[in-house]
Amino acid sequence: MARCSQEYLRILQEDIRLMKILHLVHRFWPYHGGAERYVLEHAIAGKKWGHESVICTTDAWDMSWFVSRSGARIERREDLLNGVRIQRFPVFHPPFQNICRAVTRRFSKCGPDRFYYPNPFLPSLHRWLSVNRGFDFVHANAMPFMLYEGWRYSRDHAKGLISVPHANVGEKYRRVKALHYFDGCQKKILRNSSFVVAQSRFEKELYTGMGIPEERVHISGSGIDIEEFSGSSRERGLKRLGVKEPVILCLTAHSLDRGTVHIIQACRNLLKKGRDFTLVLAGPVLPDAENFIDSEERLSEEFGDRLVLTGYIRKEERADLLSAADIILLPSRLDCFGIVVLEAWISRKPVIGCWSGAMPDLIRDGDNGFLVSWGDTVSLMNRMEILLDNPELREAMGEKGRKDVLERWTWERVTDRFYRRLSQCCADGSSL
Repeated sequence: MARCSQEYLRILQEDIRLMKILHLVHRFWPYHGGAERYVLEHAIAGKKWGHESVICTTDAWDMSWFVSRSGARIERREDLLNGVRIQRFPVFHPPFQNICRAVTRRFSKCGPDRFYYPNPFLPSLHRWLSVNRGFDFVHANAMPFMLYEGWRYSRDHAKGLISVPHANVGEKYRRVKALHYFDGCQKKILRNSSFVVAQSRFEKELYTGMGIPEERVHISGSGIDIEEFSGSSRERGLKRLGVKEPVILCLTAHSLDRGTVHIIQACRNLLKKGRDFTLVLAGPVLPDAENFIDSEERLSEEFGDRLVLTGYIRKEERADLLSAADIILLPSRLDCFGIVVLEAWISRKPVIGCWSGAMPDLIRDGDNGFLVSWGDTVSLMNRMEILLDNPELREAMGEKGRKDVLERWTWERVTDRFYRRLSQCCADGSSL
């Protein structure tokens, strides 16, 4: 951190009381995902500012555990990670869950958002937060059931609330209806928050359109830890994958909304044109995308060994995987930010993103990457072909993206912006 930032931090710590902050998130470490990493970095950064952080989450590993017993879960109820205490609360699976969910949506307070699929039942956390646990601020993240629990604790015990919905409803001029997301108490919760965190200008417009004052919306974004990518090896990544170059990589939880089908269709067309490459779909494949892949009888014949599905990628494997790639794809309308864009850039790789979420804030189309509309397989194929044919362009886009990350999108810079905003909130008396 620069000397001026250190001095600013010292002054704030002297003037503002230190706080105990509760971070709420639907799923957490050791699972590695965007929202999970966002919360972890903010909790760890709180220590630098002198605050105590506690993270409360569910016992889910797979999202499917939220709505059925078919998914994996984490057995440990408590952990200590980098000085941050983690408490996990078990997801409850009532008999006749679908009927129970329908009834609670209709008759429970805030039911339309708290209990829509895939929000889980979490009665133990609800009971735990009924008691004043000494928290000064609640930092509630990602899913309506967690935002509700944070709001209820904040309201009942007169504490501050930071709401981080991580909401994404598609492209700015082609919005997707977020099913039931704002049908219950969500608008009220956001309006009663000390401030609301948005990941992009598009998301901010969504909240100001609900009547939240502009000055109470903090545009944050996400970040990366540069050190995690310093020892990456392209050769090691290629060897681990067992593939031939060039490599087109999509690293996400694959689903229809994340453009998995569009990627496969665009790559099919490239193969028909005689292009030679390997498509790597890294990360878990969710049921809707899995059903498509399983139903395509000619897929294995068309791709042969040029299509690789890796399954879940551990955090320590990501750097080598990105280093092995030549082009990174994220044509998703579901990601409200897209940390993999930053990871690609710090690895000096070009990206093709979507006109959705924060990607138009990050990617300057034609300069540090390309943007395509969700579902536009023709444009997606065209941009991939341009990059395959131009290694110099790939290198230039990757370098420009890396410069952007270093200037703005490290976790230190992102979390400092957050805690400065929180300090201002406390200083002007607007915390409650």
